[in-house]
Amino acid sequence: MGAKSKYVIVQLASVITGSTRVWVRERAAEKFAGIFYDPAYGKSCLFEEVKRVKGKSELPKRIRGIYSIEN
Repeated sequence: MGAKSKYVIVQLASVITGSTRVWVRERAAEKFAGIFYDPAYGKSCLFEEVKRVKGKSELPKRIRGIYSIEN
């Protein structure tokens, strides 16, 4: 088995509308939650971690570009 990355890619979801966004956190850290702008709601609200993205190939090309993630 290969060495694991220090970071994991997770999906956050708005607690109000369910809108999602991608976040990168350290593997050893607790589940993430934070206040972000929710475009569906038109205001900032709480986003909580809902799942880990299993692999880089699951990410949209735009997101891979933002975080400089190679396939």
